[in-house]
Amino acid sequence: MERVRSSVSCWAEFGDLLCGEVLHSGTEVLLTTGSRDLLLFTAQHKRVKTILQFDSPVTSFALSDDKSHLYALCQNDGLYCTTLSLESSSHSQTTQNCDDCIVSTVSRDSLVVEDRNLQSFILVEGIIVTVGLQESFWSFDFYEVPNCSTRAIDYRKRAGLQVPAVATTIPHTTEDARVCCIYPSKDSASKRCTHQHHFYLEPLLFRLLFGVDASLAHSPVVLCGLPDGRLFCFPPLLPSCGEQRPRIRMLHSLEQSVTFIGTSVTGEQGPQCLVVAGQMGRILLIRANKANSDGKAADYSFIEQTVRGPVVCACVDGENLYYSTSTHLLTVQLNSSATSPSSSLSAAKEKQPERRTLPFQSAVSLSVCRVIALAEPLITPTGCVQLLALCLSGRLLQVTVPQRTEKDSASKITSTQVGQTVKDLLAGIGNVWERASSLKHQLQVNNNVLKHLNQVINICNLLLNSQKKDQKGSDCKPPISCHGTAKWSTLLQKDTLVLTCSLENSSNSALEEGWTLCVEIESPHSLRAEGSSRTYSFALKKLDWGQKVDVSVPLDVGAELFLPVKIHCFLVFSLQSLLHSKESSGDPVSQHLADKGCISLALNTLTLDWIDSLRIGEPASHGVIPEQNTAWEATHFFLSSRRICMKEQPMPQSGPHVVAIQISSELLKTWLGFHDCSTAALCISVLRWLISGTSEAKGQNLVEGPVLCARGLDGQPVRLLTKEVILSDVNSEGPLSAVEVQMESSSMSAVCGLHHAVLRRVQGLLQDASVKSVSPAHLRGQYLCETIRHAESLYKDLQDSRASAAFGGVIKTRTSLFPLYLELRKHPLLIL
Repeated sequence: MERVRSSVSCWAEFGDLLCGEVLHSGTEVLLTTGSRDLLLFTAQHKRVKTILQFDSPVTSFALSDDKSHLYALCQNDGLYCTTLSLESSSHSQTTQNCDDCIVSTVSRDSLVVEDRNLQSFILVEGIIVTVGLQESFWSFDFYEVPNCSTRAIDYRKRAGLQVPAVATTIPHTTEDARVCCIYPSKDSASKRCTHQHHFYLEPLLFRLLFGVDASLAHSPVVLCGLPDGRLFCFPPLLPSCGEQRPRIRMLHSLEQSVTFIGTSVTGEQGPQCLVVAGQMGRILLIRANKANSDGKAADYSFIEQTVRGPVVCACVDGENLYYSTSTHLLTVQLNSSATSPSSSLSAAKEKQPERRTLPFQSAVSLSVCRVIALAEPLITPTGCVQLLALCLSGRLLQVTVPQRTEKDSASKITSTQVGQTVKDLLAGIGNVWERASSLKHQLQVNNNVLKHLNQVINICNLLLNSQKKDQKGSDCKPPISCHGTAKWSTLLQKDTLVLTCSLENSSNSALEEGWTLCVEIESPHSLRAEGSSRTYSFALKKLDWGQKVDVSVPLDVGAELFLPVKIHCFLVFSLQSLLHSKESSGDPVSQHLADKGCISLALNTLTLDWIDSLRIGEPASHGVIPEQNTAWEATHFFLSSRRICMKEQPMPQSGPHVVAIQISSELLKTWLGFHDCSTAALCISVLRWLISGTSEAKGQNLVEGPVLCARGLDGQPVRLLTKEVILSDVNSEGPLSAVEVQMESSSMSAVCGLHHAVLRRVQGLLQDASVKSVSPAHLRGQYLCETIRHAESLYKDLQDSRASAAFGGVIKTRTSLFPLYLELRKHPLLIL
């Protein structure tokens, strides 16, 4: 496609548009942007001077003859008329600040023709001609404009015409009707530049087309192109004899929606022709034929041509047609060679117009895109054509097209220019290739990010659904789980308790880069009042289905480690990993994601107690446990750490400390599934169950008998013993068999820690559904009374000790607190 190096200047920007219309009147520009605002733009200062706001979107507008009134047609509303003086506005423009903008609201009092079916209108010699679509016909109504001198405000309807609508086009009508006014050249030459959609035509062609009466009376003729392609004409000022309304007739059918109607000069100072443009690119030229020998035109012809469509808007200047498709602004020269006459008036009457196809190559691009509205072209003193265009992007452009001559079009370019053109084309191809490669890379990156994000969402759904099933009591295995074991390790001649967490992926999705395994170790029984907590993070590279990864966390066995501790395992995904750090380092979105963009999913919650920290297989001796600190010394140390004052002297005591728990044999057999096993096998199974903890293999391999010796967290020897006992004074139906678990150690902290660990395991046993179905034992009333009486007495002694400490500030440990502890040790806890 040939191109013209036209110059383009942007006057203003109004944002993205869907439709619009523009009118150039002197130094002022009137335009609409598809909204209910009509803008008065000054070309001198390149800014909006006045904004007129209507009740509904403005579809078309026009100025009166003296430019004192503005007529605006609003969608589904009607025709408005408001006063507007361009000269006074221009005069006040010089005295006001350039940043000022007058906003005026047009009320419904200015509504002169109220009809929601109106589609178009035109102002002709003091008459307003409106075009509207009723249910099954098109109506053309004539309203007389009142005389301003008489101060009349009534727009009286003068006459009306109706044309049947084509039924097949009514539901599909999307374009409005196009109207224009044609004058004989003698009367309209001076008015052509001051009216919108007003054109002139040579008198001979005017008489041939519209009749002798209109030509003699110098009456203008209104042409209306309907969306169905029919072109009608009628003289609004020339009613026929004996009738109160003018006659209307169809001039031609274009068979596609009419976009533009105007006049053109088809040769150098040559004859004029009527130009009609269709939406799909069909151009109709109507011109006079010089068939007689005396040179007078005897008839006229219809010539149809085709250009590249669709035609969104168009305008004509001389012999050039400027029109816009949805992408380009093009120009076509309508010269005499392209419009040579070859048909007569009889051929036109037989509806057989000559059709010629205008090649696409003859359309010249002006290098302007997405134009939706064009104003009437202006000719500069140098012969250039200036077009005022409104684009879809909302820009108001002034396009200056240089003057083209046949000499310029016929001249040949030199070899240097050819070489430069080739260089420009190659450079353009290189730039396009670079942009396409960059765009392709960016699309690939976006696709990868979307795939990764989709996988993250799938993993979130799997874990959340698994947690819902766990809350309902389902026993299904979670898709992603974390298990922990505690082992002792010697590093730099120092014993360290190491927690190993195993993350296992059983889902169908892989944990790729961006996921982090976080292990939070919470110790609620620390010396601090609020407890202590530490979090360790481990970044994952990739964990496919069926794989697992082990991470190790050292536990401090010094003074700050108090068992039991809770271990919270959860997965964290950082949304920042979806972005490239180098490309988005300064991006505010990237900064926001770096601060707050993460997803946290909870996994398992584990508990590590004294039994899990035992060093099995490293006892000092399988015999008697050596004597260490007494219970009084341990209690004294504990109370001193809490800054509680004591006046009594230590009470010496020797021998290991023993704590026991008794569990019903029937309860254990039901849970372990050993209904017919012997007593010795039951005791060994119970000890294995207690030792297994977080690792089942640990208890199965290291327990061979009912006695287990090991070292505790503080390094002191401990011993766990299980044996069967017969309780005769508990069950009313007879003796009750139970398994007694004894914990022995010379360390008071070891005994207390083991006792708590065994109780925690028994509490978990009692939550099992199979255990809940076991029928409870029938307890003797005397046993219950003695137990309750003993507990009440101990509780009363404890309250007395706390009351004396509150009033006196000193706890009498020797006489009250320590005997209470001894009494609790003498009676083992019984679990039924």
